[in-house]
Amino acid sequence: MKRIQVAVSALALAAIMSGLAAAEQAQTLEELVRRYDASSCKECHQEIYSQWEQSLHAKPMLGPIGRTLATFQGYVNSRDTELNKSHEVAPGMKEFLKPCVECHLPQMMDASEAVAGEIAKAIVDGDEEVLNTLRITCIVCHNRNAILRKFRDGAPQPNTVYGPKYAGPHGDTKFTTAARSEMLRDTVFCAQCHQGPNVQHYDEPMWCTSTFDSHQHFYVPMGGTESCQDCHMRKDGGHRFPPNYQDPVQTGKRLKEWIDLNLSAIAYRMKPNAKELLPLVVINSEVVSRIGHRFPDGCPSPNRVTLDIKVSSKDGKELYSDTKTYMPQHKLGYDEHTMVYAANRKLTLLRDTSLHPFVPRKETIEVKLPEGVEEAVVEATLTFRQLPGVPEAEFPIHTVRREVSLKR
Repeated sequence: MKRIQVAVSALALAAIMSGLAAAEQAQTLEELVRRYDASSCKECHQEIYSQWEQSLHAKPMLGPIGRTLATFQGYVNSRDTELNKSHEVAPGMKEFLKPCVECHLPQMMDASEAVAGEIAKAIVDGDEEVLNTLRITCIVCHNRNAILRKFRDGAPQPNTVYGPKYAGPHGDTKFTTAARSEMLRDTVFCAQCHQGPNVQHYDEPMWCTSTFDSHQHFYVPMGGTESCQDCHMRKDGGHRFPPNYQDPVQTGKRLKEWIDLNLSAIAYRMKPNAKELLPLVVINSEVVSRIGHRFPDGCPSPNRVTLDIKVSSKDGKELYSDTKTYMPQHKLGYDEHTMVYAANRKLTLLRDTSLHPFVPRKETIEVKLPEGVEEAVVEATLTFRQLPGVPEAEFPIHTVRREVSLKR
């Protein structure tokens, strides 16, 4: 009997706590935006706030050139088609959006079902005015998500901002105290969002990005020592978290610094047998990335680095062209052999030709020269194509040119 009473008491307490949690939820979209509004931070941290405004954290529902919004729209619109069983498994829109918003808008999990419905409507309608108010603000990283080891360190306190250094009074009417959270310096802090696929936590797993995983499993074992924060904050850009693909000059500059293209080419006459001479151009290319994780990675799914190789005669006539593609290629996870796009479809790798830290991607290409052609020009162009065919989403990295001749 005593055990039953304890169990009932525990259930009652759980119900009370659940009710309290529900009462604390933001009941309107306006309330949610107000609760996570960090505009007061710029009074003292003007430069940092300005940097953040230029980052993709300030537009997590839209993304670069609207690609995140397009992915969201595809996901929400598939609820009644491809994902029609979601109505049984996750009847509410809040639960349905959870695999996306826990990273793209973590604070939505602190809102009511009605707010989730408003956000879903804004997504489907493409209402950028509303979606632009939904941001990963200072409060998300420096309060809500600031503590990872809660069994050891406790939950974040509502009146406290957390940072890697300072602890003491904080001159703000809402966040009156500052405390240290050393993990804000560590790569694992960023892993709260930048890892995947999230197969344990959701009824419909997503594979948006896996930069943390490849940092740990490829970069560190190869001798890499820098954290996410070292490369994406301390070296250049601070809270812009570059490169964010909205600044083509800065993005191109960083890619040139961190990815190398080496190219050699020779022309010679090969003897396939004792009587014949076969005029060939032999091209050897090597692409090496020093980026601290697989590149490219994440969404949009068409992300790729391409190596375009062209051989032309001296008068400009094209003799050969080919494209090598470097990217992770995913499938749904069933017993099928078809590559898929979109975060909610990608689950396992079919093939991975992406650039891994310090691991050369080598190509050897043989091109037969036509009769009468003794000189040729080899050109190799390395490009990051966030969205192939969209000029503003393509970033040239290197172009290397070599001249070859059978005459010398």
